[in-house]
Amino acid sequence: MRVNLETERLIIRDPNEDDFESIWKMRNDPHVTRFTGGVTLFSKEELRERHLKRTQDIGNSPREYSVVLKESNEYIGYCGFQYCSILDGIEILYGYDKKFWGKGYALEAARAVLEFGIKKLDLKEVVAAVNYDNIASDKVLGKIGMKFSGEIEWPGQGMVKKYIYRG
Repeated sequence: MRVNLETERLIIRDPNEDDFESIWKMRNDPHVTRFTGGVTLFSKEELRERHLKRTQDIGNSPREYSVVLKESNEYIGYCGFQYCSILDGIEILYGYDKKFWGKGYALEAARAVLEFGIKKLDLKEVVAAVNYDNIASDKVLGKIGMKFSGEIEWPGQGMVKKYIYRG
């Protein structure tokens, strides 16, 4: 299933090859990756190969999507789903280039992606984890209807908040 969701200001679509340079920049920014596993350990070519595989993995399974500005078609980040073994479920995830922080894009995209996952991908449950210091993401998860369900130990971060959404 090809994905092309539209919100007021954003297009959420399948990743494509043209997204890679922006992704590479984001994955190497310690501010952007502070709560998402840190700067990539992959070489540029290794990350490019992984990205190209993602562009070809079009199907009905939950996945990561590209988020672009409607007015300029500029890649600003990603939002989507992945299976997370630590949370033992389908996790909603997102990340944005820091120049786009504080503009409400994470909330706008996460709301649309969660609705898509529940209605079109038939997800019955979605989970998330957020570091206590990541106040912005904590607010996004609450605003999209996810409920705090306790704490969980996260490698490299210690105890984090666990959220769950049941559709």
